[in-house]
Amino acid sequence: MKEILFEEAGLSTIGDIRVWHQLALQNGKGQALEDLKTMLDPWASGGDLPLSAFPKELLKLYPDAKFILTVRSPKKWYRSISNTICNIAGRENWYMSTVRQLPFFPFNRFKIQKPMINEVTRYAFDGNDFHYMCDPNNAEATLKWYEDWNAKIKRIVPKRQLLIFETGKDSYEELASFLKVPIPEEPYPRSNSTRNMKFILLAMRTVAFVSIALAVFLVTLLFVGFRRLIIGRKDNTKVD
Repeated sequence: MKEILFEEAGLSTIGDIRVWHQLALQNGKGQALEDLKTMLDPWASGGDLPLSAFPKELLKLYPDAKFILTVRSPKKWYRSISNTICNIAGRENWYMSTVRQLPFFPFNRFKIQKPMINEVTRYAFDGNDFHYMCDPNNAEATLKWYEDWNAKIKRIVPKRQLLIFETGKDSYEELASFLKVPIPEEPYPRSNSTRNMKFILLAMRTVAFVSIALAVFLVTLLFVGFRRLIIGRKDNTKVD
């Protein structure tokens, strides 16, 4: 998801949101599946939504690919998404509503990212979108879906191509052994931790607040300038 929004790897993802959206609308078939392969071929790996919602399609396009299923306690998973990603894409709030209206990169992508992620979630989540998943009233159904989804991945992906990676327990050793690569020397990263996601949320609030403050300032400036112009014209009329 970060690459779709921010292009941190330096590869253009300008049309990727549309491809994922169409893939979900077409139930993983048709032209969108061909577009998906064209989009993914430059990449060596990927993770997170929306890519993780299409295991059957990925296996069809890349039959020898290796898959990593990250698992944890369902309640810990739900608590994590409730405190993080649900505040970006799953719930209405003032700061994300504001950020989605900004016309420049990367914020202009959030506006089309929201309907895309909801459609993708409907495709993977038995017709229920991300709003449903993030609603506390649906927590029990979402927890069951999480367990069913993990079981589905285990059925779909051949065992020799699947690593069950336990978040908080497993690290580089399991990954390196599965991928047949050397174990990195640096510490195992936690780049998608709740703390980092909360920092992103804080950044979004800050951008939204600054945008609103700047808009109010510009409107006030225009109003004062227009008022002075009118007063100036009136004074000139009196002098004449």
